[in-house]
Amino acid sequence: MSEIEDKIAELRNTLRSDRLDMSFGEIMNIYEDGDLIISPEYQRAFRWNDKQRSDFIESILLGIPIPPIFVAEDENGKWELVDGLQRISTILSFFTILKGLSKEKTEKYKKLTSGELTEDILNNITIDSLPLKMKITIKRAVCRVEILRWDSDFNMKYHLFKRLNTSASPLSVQEVRNCIFLGNFNNLLKELAQNKIFKKIIPINSKLENEMYLEELILRFFAFKFEYKNFEVKHSIENFLDNFMEEVFLKSIKLDLNKEKMDFIKVIDFLSKDDFNNKIFKAKNHQFNANLYDSIMFVAHKFYDEYSINPILFKEKIDILKNDEIYQEVSGHKTNSIKRMSKKIDRAVKIFNV
Repeated sequence: MSEIEDKIAELRNTLRSDRLDMSFGEIMNIYEDGDLIISPEYQRAFRWNDKQRSDFIESILLGIPIPPIFVAEDENGKWELVDGLQRISTILSFFTILKGLSKEKTEKYKKLTSGELTEDILNNITIDSLPLKMKITIKRAVCRVEILRWDSDFNMKYHLFKRLNTSASPLSVQEVRNCIFLGNFNNLLKELAQNKIFKKIIPINSKLENEMYLEELILRFFAFKFEYKNFEVKHSIENFLDNFMEEVFLKSIKLDLNKEKMDFIKVIDFLSKDDFNNKIFKAKNHQFNANLYDSIMFVAHKFYDEYSINPILFKEKIDILKNDEIYQEVSGHKTNSIKRMSKKIDRAVKIFNV
């Protein structure tokens, strides 16, 4: 029992927190003073629709309690928004003070639509046409602010962000990574995700693209390319990728980003050849398959010199891989989850080894 208590105490000691009850007027002032930061990486995920934004303003006007927001304090005392983006951005955009919006979105977001309870009364209402008493009501409405203090452990900030990401419009896992692991490697993922060739061979819908699924696939390539943790996934592929990106961010894993960029582009240029008909990562059901993606990207890099001059042979090997019963078995859910990734890569390497 003492081991459990010691571990919990150790983790609790890495978290320094505080809480304040603040009015939205105070929060807006802090934002305008530059002391509440909504990073561009986070703000890109502001995606409440007209109804959600209007319903939130309506809730404040009606006195419905507001869930707390969470902020992380930096060493200079400034607050970085961790959870509450949709709510805070709705308030700021309604008061037309949210930075970084286009003129078109500024005009769109400052108008309310019909409310769920107030019906058409709020339709097309702006802050300028709202009665003064109601404007003051919004400014004086109180919101609990939970503060993660600057001397808290970095890892705790990341897990706080992930676990609080449960709003009506939650961020994808990669969007969370994008908000936390800022820096050159994260920038590289975003740059490569815009590569036209890559987008051609990974055709996905706009929803997945907005949720940064292309960036996550590129992250998978690098994690597998470096044979991170010998491909052993102890909890989940999500956790596996989290840990890899964190180690790159903290420079525990040192990357030559120019070389990594060239390696990735080299591989996708090869895989975009007409011989593969843009179906290279599709399984028999014609759907994109992440297992095939991981395996094919890995062997395409590992055996690039051997196959770059003979794409027809590489295509033949892909057909063998897709029909290989052993590969299907070791990459399936019945395989031990910790060893599944390593087994599927081992089998792919055995098939493609020349």
